Amino acid sequence: MLSDYKFKSAFKNELDYFIRYKQNLGNDYKNEINILKHLDMDLCKLNLKSKIITKDTFKKITYRNNMSEANYARHYNLITEFCKYLISYGYKNIYYEDKVFHIVSNYNPIIFNDEEIKKLFKTMDEYATSSSDKFHQLNYTYSILFRLVYSCGLRASEVLKLNVNDINFEENTVKIIDSKNHISRVIIFSDSMKKCLITYINKFNINSILFSNKKNEYIKYHTLMKYYNKIIEMANLNQNATIHCLRHVFVNKAFNQMLERGYDENTITLYLHKYLGHKSIHETEYYLHFTDYNKNKLININDYFSKKMYKGII
Repeated sequence: MLSDYKFKSAFKNELDYFIRYKQNLGNDYKNEINILKHLDMDLCKLNLKSKIITKDTFKKITYRNNMSEANYARHYNLITEFCKYLISYGYKNIYYEDKVFHIVSNYNPIIFNDEEIKKLFKTMDEYATSSSDKFHQLNYTYSILFRLVYSCGLRASEVLKLNVNDINFEENTVKIIDSKNHISRVIIFSDSMKKCLITYINKFNINSILFSNKKNEYIKYHTLMKYYNKIIEMANLNQNATIHCLRHVFVNKAFNQMLERGYDENTITLYLHKYLGHKSIHETEYYLHFTDYNKNKLININDYFSKKMYKGII
């Protein structure tokens, strides 16, 4: 059995086989297993004795139960997929309904230009310099933290849990352990980012948590967001710009840099897919949807791609 959970319903073996089938196709399927756990519990509550899913049963196991539209769509589609799987393996009396969901996202990332990025970090630096001794270290910490977020295209959640021993200064790399979708990866940073980190670590004698608050604890995301919103307002930048927008800016700049060097856009997308720690290529394509580039920049590839590609991202 590939999940820690012991299925108990009449379909307990089938749920196990379904997970094995999906994982053998190369899917991680950890998030989906949680949905299947709830399905199994619902099937147990219905006290099914035979492996039959009637129309009434299907309605009950796909009941919305106060879920958001997007979350409900994931649950509904996975249960429908399981029913189709059963039918494909010869199970009789399995009912399902296909439903089309129209999920509309209101999120529209703000892509800062070079001048706006300079203004953002200049405001952070000036704010740290003008801070009282009590808050100087914390505001200095924020200015370095956001440089790492931006220059490496990291998620804020990834940077907030970093420790000093996650960084390899000889190779200019940082380890991201068990991030979103349980994906771990190694990220490359530039020499200028290396200088920033070393100066920061030595200045405040940092030896454990890389970015900590005044209590020497991990900084909370809501605290980081409060600071960021203040800087955005002080810099007179678009106040709809979230911290995650910096990741979008990174992807745009990295994509265009590689394109200008002659790399095929499909190759770039595959590289960024791994670099960003995305579960599927569709996530990466979503970021690239906002990229404005000229395909005429494509030229013959004349050198090998290396970490030097990211030099000068800051």
